[in-house]
Amino acid sequence: MSQLKIPWFVVLPDADAGFAVVERLRDRYADVAELTHASGRPWLVGRWDGEQLSVGRAGDNVVAVLGEHTVTGQWLAARAADVAGGGRLRDLRARIAGSFHLVASCEGVTTLYGDATGLRRVFHTRAGGLTVASDHANVLALLSDAAVDPARIASRLLFTAPPWPLGWDSVWTTVRAVWPGRAVRLDREGRVREERWWSPPPAELSRADAAATLRVALRDAVRVRATAGQIVAAHLSGLDSSSLVSLATREGADVVALTTAQPDTLDEDVEWATRTADELRRAGHGVRHEVLAADEVPLVYDGILAARDSFDEPFLAQHNREPYRHILMRGERHRPRVHVVGFGGDEMCSNSYQWLPRLLRSQPRVGFHHLRAITAKHRWSWTRVARSMLTAGTYASWLREAADRLPNHDVDMSRAEFGWGAFPALPTWLSAEGIAMVRDEIRRAADLDPVLDGDRGMHTTLASIHSGAQSTRGFQQISAADGAVTSAPFFDDRVMDAVLSVRLADRYDPGKYKPILVEAMRGIVPDVTLTRTTKSHTPANAVLGSRKHRDQIIGIVEDSELARLGIVDLARLRRTCHGPVDVETFSLRLEPTIACEIWLRNQLERESAPTGGPRSGTPD
Repeated sequence: MSQLKIPWFVVLPDADAGFAVVERLRDRYADVAELTHASGRPWLVGRWDGEQLSVGRAGDNVVAVLGEHTVTGQWLAARAADVAGGGRLRDLRARIAGSFHLVASCEGVTTLYGDATGLRRVFHTRAGGLTVASDHANVLALLSDAAVDPARIASRLLFTAPPWPLGWDSVWTTVRAVWPGRAVRLDREGRVREERWWSPPPAELSRADAAATLRVALRDAVRVRATAGQIVAAHLSGLDSSSLVSLATREGADVVALTTAQPDTLDEDVEWATRTADELRRAGHGVRHEVLAADEVPLVYDGILAARDSFDEPFLAQHNREPYRHILMRGERHRPRVHVVGFGGDEMCSNSYQWLPRLLRSQPRVGFHHLRAITAKHRWSWTRVARSMLTAGTYASWLREAADRLPNHDVDMSRAEFGWGAFPALPTWLSAEGIAMVRDEIRRAADLDPVLDGDRGMHTTLASIHSGAQSTRGFQQISAADGAVTSAPFFDDRVMDAVLSVRLADRYDPGKYKPILVEAMRGIVPDVTLTRTTKSHTPANAVLGSRKHRDQIIGIVEDSELARLGIVDLARLRRTCHGPVDVETFSLRLEPTIACEIWLRNQLERESAPTGGPRSGTPD
């Protein structure tokens, strides 16, 4: 019997066949808890933190909320009698602040909601004659005897990221990943239906009104995690984390702010974090600030071969595992209730050039002003700008072109890009078979036309948010394995709704840094912090880490699972790992390869998972 250290759950329909599914889970995992439908049949099974679960029962209806929230079982019970039907469940969900899954059993139908940002994921599969759902794909892979799909692993090697939905699809052949903003409904006969419950809000608010909405959403998000007198560890660096620290101190939480110094003297995070903490203290807000010396913190690539995390998919930030764990453990010395991080602030509040074509059509004068400023800033040629504006086509056609361009080793990220995003590149060590796998995966996705929104700007923004949420989920799982809780308030649905509600002309300003967040935090974050217009990003940590931990990097080519699957050319990968590590050229970036290799090794060691087999479908 094994122990999955991180919280997980499986949702079962109200059917007798569910008893056998529960027995399979109990045979495999220790400490399995269980809740039942009103009928007495198993409903919710898994391992969870009791503080994160609230359950309300009323007659034959039962509702549960799992995650970061403040609702009680009593509050849910008062509303459980009146939640039959998807509309009422959506209304109930909308009344709850935080980040959570909502599960309901009403009139013989079982419904599971994740969230709209993508942090609270939902999967489903067939097991024991039933369709069952879960928040973890690897648990469902066990129940359905799933195999790992080599082509979906190969597509994770695309850099900077696999285009939507390739990075979102489950890497298991029989497990289906539900898109953010869609719920799963299971009936007693074992049938499943996915229902869309979220759409982007109307972009009607001025920047001032949207900022006021964002201020309330972020304040409520922080209140869920940090209340008066509670110890909260917070990672303090840029504007996003400064916003959360400032809000938490104003709620009366005992905040321990942690900032990591970097080996590059050009990094400004310590300087700005110190200013923020000092100004908050001058204003009478209690915050303790600790700076972790650069030589104290592990470098990138440290411990990659020793990691044994139970991720249900490759974690593309695997190389940053030990630096993250170090700051996490420093915070744990203070025994905090939660670790608050600013993940998601970039995805929610940064500029996206893909909005400009729509702005040019609706408000040509404003759009041209923005376009001229951006073109001058990046020194783009107007010929390239015009070509990019006029040749975007549909998202499906863009995906097909992305497939045709592979391996795309000569990708140029300095060119103007106003279409559906930058075309991804494959590493130079992929085999011909591996390249063919990825091309086929992209073309398969294109045939299903998986666009998130018909507007390029909205599609690329949502795809970025979902990708960021997916990465943050990996860091949360690292924390959970160490008995800690990492919280990312920017990924709450209410925060995303507030950001997306601003009208197009006010969404961004080429001359300002995250203008909607700055406006929302005025009077909360110290004024000096709001003047910052930079974000520290230097490659020194990766360069030094690649030198110090060369043995770890070389170790990924020993008995390579990626090579065994035919995805990589082992000789070329070996030459790359033994030579100077390039941390700038996309086609030479090792991080996705490291993530996929380590994940495959851990899965095959832990689960004896086979590879190959029929694939699950993709939602239309």
